[in-house]
Amino acid sequence: MKSSFIPQEDRKKLLDFFLETNGEVIDLSLTREMLKPYFDLVLNVLDTNQVATLVGAVSEYILITNYGWKKNGEIGNEKGYDATDEEGKKYEIKSMSDETKTHYVAYDHLSKGGKYDILSILHFSKKRVSHIPSWEINKFIDENTLPGRKSKSLRLCFDDEIFTKRGKIRKKSLFLSLFLKYEDKQFNF
Repeated sequence: MKSSFIPQEDRKKLLDFFLETNGEVIDLSLTREMLKPYFDLVLNVLDTNQVATLVGAVSEYILITNYGWKKNGEIGNEKGYDATDEEGKKYEIKSMSDETKTHYVAYDHLSKGGKYDILSILHFSKKRVSHIPSWEINKFIDENTLPGRKSKSLRLCFDDEIFTKRGKIRKKSLFLSLFLKYEDKQFNF
């Protein structure tokens, strides 16, 4: 059984994502050149965490190129955000996919909070993105962190019912509501 959900025809596209940066083809290091022949072989045997890492890198590339943002340095996270736009807004980019089978965004508010202006979340499998202002994330964390806990998880499950039978927002769907409020419905890749 293969651990990767990525169809064979899309694998070449993924490799191309890694060979470009901000729309310009980069000169590959010797190490990257040596990795190219193994890309298809490795993709078939990646475990879920490795696929999540790959999805994260590809998602970052997709958002940066789609919106014309500038990548923040070689590593991207040294200042707590991944990209900036023409106005200087800082974007922290997070990704999800159906591969990992979790409904939680891999986000640590204690280390990231206050370092970005917009939290952009791309659900890779569903091709959906939302750009949530940091003040909304801070408010969400403040209002929903349980006593005795340091922070709140960001649960995002598109299959959840948002409202109860009485018309109130379900607690488990609070972050989904926030995602939908700021979702870019025109986004496509």
